[in-house]
Parts: sequence; structure tokens; C-alpha cells
Amino acid sequence: MKALFAAAALALCTAPLASAQSIVGTWTCVRSTVDNNAVSNVTFTDSGRLDALVNIDFLGLDQEVSAQARYRSDYQLVNSTLSDTPVSTYVSKLTIDGQDALRSEQAESLRQALLEGSDASAKVTFTSDNYMILSADTAPINCVRM
Repeated sequence: MKALFAAAALALCTAPLASAQSIVGTWTCVRSTVDNNAVSNVTFTDSGRLDALVNIDFLGLDQEVSAQARYRSDYQLVNSTLSDTPVSTYVSKLTIDGQDALRSEQAESLRQALLEGSDASAKVTFTSDNYMILSADTAPINCVRM
């Protein structure tokens, strides 16, 4: 789930009704690791569309990088596993060591990484109607319904 994240990954399919009802809505999701932080506002629609505004801060090779991107995909939730098929992504902000890099090769690389790196899946654990944990790798993504 690279856009979510890098948050996390998500695809369009018919999910069981109970699962679709559980995830539909807008969530704030946070993932923190030693070298990066990501905060996303993610909306899951009942038609299977995911729309995320992702804010990422991380340390590159001796560089501080800050980015904001909009990510859209078609998602499915089946047997507590969330997966997706990317539809589009747009990088709206990219700074490297405080310098604007929006028109750089790195911005295009980030956009491509979000599109290409989203074929992962994440286990979804609902701890309540308003809280879920996405587990795609070693760092969980914690989400709260807005």
C-alpha cells in the first residue's frame, strides 16, 4: 500500500456487503517508520472507488523530502484483504531539502512509483466501527473514520 501509502493498497470488485459497509466513508490514516511519516485522508465509496490525499515526509539519501499526492484507484475488500488497481495519481507538492522539486525527474519518479507500486494487498482489522488497522508490511497503518 505504497500510496497509502504509501499508505497501503486497494481494486474494483464486488465485496461482500458487510465488508463494503464497514470500509465505506472517509478515514484519516497514519503510518510512521524510522525514516518516513505518511498521513492520508482516504475516501472509500460504495461503488468501489478510493480517493486519497497523501502527505509524505521522509529522509532520502542525506535529503529531507516532503511530498503531497492525490491517488485514485478501484478497490476491493474480500475476506478482510484490501487490494486495488490504480486509476490515477497526481503529485501536487514535492520539496527536497526545502527546495521546490515539483517539476523534477524525482516528481515523475514518485508518481510512477505510486502507480506501479500499488499491486500489494493489506490485511484489514476493524477494532471498532471507526477504527481499522491496515497491515501490508512491517509498519501498520492506523486509520480513524472522520
